[in-house]
Amino acid sequence: MNMQRVFHRRNDEPIGSAAFTLVELMVVVAMTAVLTALLLPALSSAKERARRAVCKNNLAQLYLVCANYASDNADVLPSAADDIGEYHSIRLSDQTFTDLVSVYAVGNSNIFCCPNLDFGAGVVGVLCHDQYGYIIGYSYLADDIMPPAKLGMDYSLEPIKLSTATATNELLADANYWTLAQNASIPLMKMAPHTAAGVAMAQGLSSGGATNSASIGAMGGNIESFDGSVRWRAISSMQTFSASSVDDAYGNW
Repeated sequence: MNMQRVFHRRNDEPIGSAAFTLVELMVVVAMTAVLTALLLPALSSAKERARRAVCKNNLAQLYLVCANYASDNADVLPSAADDIGEYHSIRLSDQTFTDLVSVYAVGNSNIFCCPNLDFGAGVVGVLCHDQYGYIIGYSYLADDIMPPAKLGMDYSLEPIKLSTATATNELLADANYWTLAQNASIPLMKMAPHTAAGVAMAQGLSSGGATNSASIGAMGGNIESFDGSVRWRAISSMQTFSASSVDDAYGNW
């Protein structure tokens, strides 16, 4: 006996109706937008926390690089001078940078770079290398550790020994750093490697208005001490220091 299957449908359901209605599509789009708005800040915050952890690890490795250099050089830390003998905390001379990377960092130059900072994009006058030396992603403070901050002619280049420096003084720090426009041809630069949502960098030719890292959202930074410890310090707990021997740059650490 042959059996014939019979399929029933509701009287109000049109034949072949399998698509979403316009209202249903609008609801899906709205829900997607809401979920995206909720998730993006969390993802951004997680990404920033991961990059802060990378910076912390970089500073720990840089401490070992400096310590190994000192052990081979009568306990004296690498020079903080640039190629012309001046000091800017985010700059190393060609010789110092090359020696540290090739000998003591075993070729790993990435530890000198903050994952948030890109000096080759959008910041006028700032390159990874220029006629003064290499620009690194952290402030190297081995020549600028004694308060009050050095200014102008008060600067002198003196070798610093690792074992005799105060253990709690700062050796390295995230580059909360800004420059001052000395004249109309020199760009003003502000850097905040760690804001609530990542990096903030700004530049301009006017020195008017707020000129520090906090003004563009700096939350703080990792600090490496002479005893090898690395800790996070909020921007509200940082002090302002000269970060240059010619009084044209400042930093927070």
